[in-house]
Amino acid sequence: MAHLLSTSFSVKISSSYKSFGQPLNQVPTALPTSFNIQTSKSPFKRLVSQGDRAGRSCVVRATAAPVSQEVSAQPSSGSNQSSNEPSKPQRVMVIGGDGYCGWATALHLSNKGYEVAIVDSLVRRLFDHQLGLDSLTPIASIHNRLRCWKSITGKTIELYIGDICDFEFLSETFNSFEPDAVVHFGEQRSAPYSMIDRSRAVFTQKNNVIGTLNVLFAIKEFREQCHLVKLGTMGEYGTPNIDIEEGYITITHNGRTDTLPYPKQASSFYHLSKVHDSNNIAFTCKAWGIRATDLNQGVVYGVRTDETSMHEELCNRFDYDGVFGTALNRFCVQAAVGHPLTVYGKGGQVRDLFLNPLKH
Repeated sequence: MAHLLSTSFSVKISSSYKSFGQPLNQVPTALPTSFNIQTSKSPFKRLVSQGDRAGRSCVVRATAAPVSQEVSAQPSSGSNQSSNEPSKPQRVMVIGGDGYCGWATALHLSNKGYEVAIVDSLVRRLFDHQLGLDSLTPIASIHNRLRCWKSITGKTIELYIGDICDFEFLSETFNSFEPDAVVHFGEQRSAPYSMIDRSRAVFTQKNNVIGTLNVLFAIKEFREQCHLVKLGTMGEYGTPNIDIEEGYITITHNGRTDTLPYPKQASSFYHLSKVHDSNNIAFTCKAWGIRATDLNQGVVYGVRTDETSMHEELCNRFDYDGVFGTALNRFCVQAAVGHPLTVYGKGGQVRDLFLNPLKH
C-alpha cells in the first residue's frame, strides 16, 4: 500500500544487482586532478578527469565500468537480522548535496553515523558565474569540502557528479551506492530565476520535473524499498484566504463530501514545477507503492550548524542577491549596511521561517 507523507520505512537490499561504478572520491589517488565538463545529451551530464598514466589515457567518470564482484545480500539496520550480526549503517543519497540545504543535511547525516553519498551536477555554482553573483560567505570547492570533512571526522562522504536528468547516470549511481533513502534537494530553487526569460523557465521545468521523475523511476526499477524525502515549497499553495491543511482538505459540494488534495495556486514557473513534482510523487505512491515524504516547508535560514562550524572550509553559502537570496537574508544585509528594507508586493505576505538545516 502506498505511504505518502509517511516518515517510516523498511529496508530490503537485493542481491541481484552488481556494483556499476565508483564515486569520484574513491578513485586511485595517482590519477590527475584537473576537471572539465564533457559534452553529452545533457549539458551537465558528467564531470570527468582525463589524463595519461604509463602511456595510456584514462577517463574517470562519476560512474565507471562495471565490476565483476557481486554485492552480497546482507540485511541492514531495521531488518530482521540476527542479534549476533553487527548492524549495517543506513545508506542515504543526498541529491543536490553541494547546495545550501543539501550540504548541511549531508554533513549532519554523516556525523550521525549514516553512510552518505552526494549526487550533484554543480550547476548551482554555474548560475552564480552566469549572473555575476556570489555567496557572501566564501564557499570551498566540493572536493575540498569533502577532504576537509574526512580529515576532521574520519568519515567519508561519497561523491557522484552528474545530472539526474540523465537517467543512465542516475541508474548507475543507484546501482553503485544502493541507497536505503534518498533526500532530494537537486532542483533549481529560485522563483525569480525561473521568471527571467523563456530559456530559464524551460530549464527550471525540465530540470525539476524530469529530474524528480527520473528519481521515482530509479527507485521503482532498482531500489523499490528506498524511501524518498523530497523538498517542495509552501509556495505550492499560494496565498489562499483559508487555512492550509496538511496535504488534503475535506470538501462538501452539492450535498456530497470527499477528501481531496489541497488546491495548489503556484505563482511562478518554479512553483509550478514543484506542483508537478507533488502530483507525480502522489501518483507513483498510489500506482507503484513508492514510499515518499513530500515536504512543503517555508523559508529556511541560517548559515551555521554544528557540522559547518567545525572548519571554515565547511562553511555554508549565504545568498543575499535578488535572484537566490531569501527575503530574510536580504533584510539582514540591508539592515547591516543601512539600506532601507526592500519589500516586494504589498508587504502582506506571511511565511514561516525554519532554522537550517531541515535535519530535524
